[in-house]
Amino acid sequence: MRQLLCQVCGGPADRTEAGVLWLLQDHRQDWVGWPEAMAVTEPPICRACVPLSLKLCPALRKGAVTVRAQGYPLVGFHGQLHTGADLFPRAVGKAITTFESPTARWILATGLVRELRSCLVTALEAR
Repeated sequence: MRQLLCQVCGGPADRTEAGVLWLLQDHRQDWVGWPEAMAVTEPPICRACVPLSLKLCPALRKGAVTVRAQGYPLVGFHGQLHTGADLFPRAVGKAITTFESPTARWILATGLVRELRSCLVTALEAR
């Protein structure tokens, strides 16, 4: 995620003048302007890996789109949230947080989060 490598093959994600390519579940009905300002936990993708992802990922079978984003700053991380109420920290569930959040110190991070900006939803891009 830090180096914007393809989530499938680990090669460079596809980049054009329109932005870096992401393959996402289609949630356009969830809010006006989706996916603008959406937090993503999945890395971008290269065009060659789009068909394989669509075939193998159960979540994408419900509907998927490719999105080009011109802005994609790192804004936080996700992982297992812990509580310090007991003598030893105890896992209480998954969470996403910003780097500045007070809860950040209680998360065992498993990945980075980027925010998509200046987005263009495109037809599914494949080779």
